[in-house]
Amino acid sequence: MNNKIAKDARVYCQQGPQALSATANGELDNLSFVFKDLFDVEGYVTGAGNPAWLTSHSKASKTSPLIETLLANGAECVGRVQTDELAYSLNGQNIHYGTPINPIAPDCLPGGSSSGSAVAVATGDADFSIGTDTGGSVRVPASYCGLYGLRPTLGKLNLEHAFQLSESFDTAGIFSRDLSLLSKVFKVLADNKETGEAVTKLYLDNTLATQISAERLQRLKAACKQANITLVGCDVLGKTEHTLDSLSLLFRTIQGYDIIQGHDQWLKEYLDSLDPSIMLRVDWAREITSQQYLDAKQQQAKFTQQLIDLFNDMQGLWILPTTPSGPPSLTLQGEALANYRSQLMGLTSIAGLAGFPQLHLPIDNLAEGPCGFSLMGVADSELDLFATAFNLLQGDKL
Repeated sequence: MNNKIAKDARVYCQQGPQALSATANGELDNLSFVFKDLFDVEGYVTGAGNPAWLTSHSKASKTSPLIETLLANGAECVGRVQTDELAYSLNGQNIHYGTPINPIAPDCLPGGSSSGSAVAVATGDADFSIGTDTGGSVRVPASYCGLYGLRPTLGKLNLEHAFQLSESFDTAGIFSRDLSLLSKVFKVLADNKETGEAVTKLYLDNTLATQISAERLQRLKAACKQANITLVGCDVLGKTEHTLDSLSLLFRTIQGYDIIQGHDQWLKEYLDSLDPSIMLRVDWAREITSQQYLDAKQQQAKFTQQLIDLFNDMQGLWILPTTPSGPPSLTLQGEALANYRSQLMGLTSIAGLAGFPQLHLPIDNLAEGPCGFSLMGVADSELDLFATAFNLLQGDKL
């Protein structure tokens, strides 16, 4: 492990553990991983990216089942890594511990909230990592750091003994530099040895197509052609009568209400410990009424069923831009950064609201910086996403 990075408090948590040895041999022998500072390890305090949370909580009495499974399958843990505080951001910035350096775009944000999970893998410090994804916290840093990243189906991976931000959306996710390894880790964690079926049609929604640069779209079309995959335009969002802005607001309403319900007492006592931008989100979330929440949940259920029906009719997978562009500059601040976040959440909220799996595929050497596309399907279609992704990557177009 790179000692310089290991000592960097922007990436690694000082409370430990610094390492955990494999407990048995298995599918992941001789591989290393890190985990986000939301997962519990017995005998250590989970910090959730905030020093006040760290000092106001006790040592964990049990270890996350995901960490135990990885260790039991031969993987070695090489550290606990940082998160945006309380996982309530997509930027990768933390006013307490600093912003990890994006290894492939040093002047840009690394993405969050699973910032340390992405950066440790992108630097080569670990072979893979686990993080969490509520509103895009695996997909976004995977995009910004040039990694493969998976947000699985809601509830697919065990989130017991882990900090939860919003129970409506929280998922555990995986990062890797290698798609085959990402697939292997997912199968171990999901206890699934089956194989998926690659699709021959990918659907690109008309609304989402407007979010893609000409260069990125050209690379996608070339990869589809080489893989004998037909790229088909569709109007899925139009048929649901939702815009990206309305989806973003719908997601944030449910998420915000969940956060206050789950953490109200702690937030009242320690609100001043938060980054001012996150404090503003908490203040906004406090204004959400129970009726607004119930209305939003009804809209979510309707939207999800509409997507399921449309996907079943299409008999294929959806492809979408994971992020609007490459990572924002470190100098982007204030209202401009908040506006970008809202635009970004319009994209990430689709899978979040529907509970669908989404697999990010990076594209190298784009003028706009590191970013790419995601494959998305209905619940429990992860193996089909992987099979289709392998076909897209057979050539050299992505």
